[in-house]
Amino acid sequence: MQDQQPERDRQIIKAIYGIFEEKVKKDLYVKSRDEFKVVIAPQRGSRLDKDTYEDRLYVNMDNIQNIYRRSKEEERRMKVFGNVDSLYQQAVFSNNPKAYYGADIWKYFHEDLSVDYSRDTLTENYLFILTDGYPIVGKNPNKLKEIKAKFPRLHVVLIEATPRDKDLEWDRVMAVWEEWFNDIGIEKYTLIKRGAISKEIEQVKALVTSDA
Repeated sequence: MQDQQPERDRQIIKAIYGIFEEKVKKDLYVKSRDEFKVVIAPQRGSRLDKDTYEDRLYVNMDNIQNIYRRSKEEERRMKVFGNVDSLYQQAVFSNNPKAYYGADIWKYFHEDLSVDYSRDTLTENYLFILTDGYPIVGKNPNKLKEIKAKFPRLHVVLIEATPRDKDLEWDRVMAVWEEWFNDIGIEKYTLIKRGAISKEIEQVKALVTSDA
């Protein structure tokens, strides 16, 4: 875990929720079928109540009556933000970065993404992954295993990738992800290197706007 990572993650998640809100407004609230969900990828050693937090951090406009879509917008936002803060307070269980094994992103793609992914042809699916960029699954640490399911119209955005201080390390790590995305048929993906958080958030907003 990188320095200040929990705080940075919280800021990014809240910014993405803000983008979700803007999309709902653009659809004049009543036309919106947008969904927002925070997914906690499997992680060895974690004691988090994963299912409870994922329920609390899921907003589906289709499940909200029209009369409440706009009137309770701030209430929903405060609830989401409060649960994001609570999630990270519980997720941080040690000051030792070596105590964290990293999230099994491959397992989420393999087992759970098909449930969260919408195959509605009018839906744009975005998956934002907060990770340092280092794969942890499989016998080969430099390669992610393939998955059988395909996800057309999915735009994957890998955020906070943090290459270690080695020559060409960024190129090497990103090549691993690019190869995997290509192998599993992900047509649209963006890799954002860890830097000034305001710049990262601007990049996220820009790519969502450009897809609209």
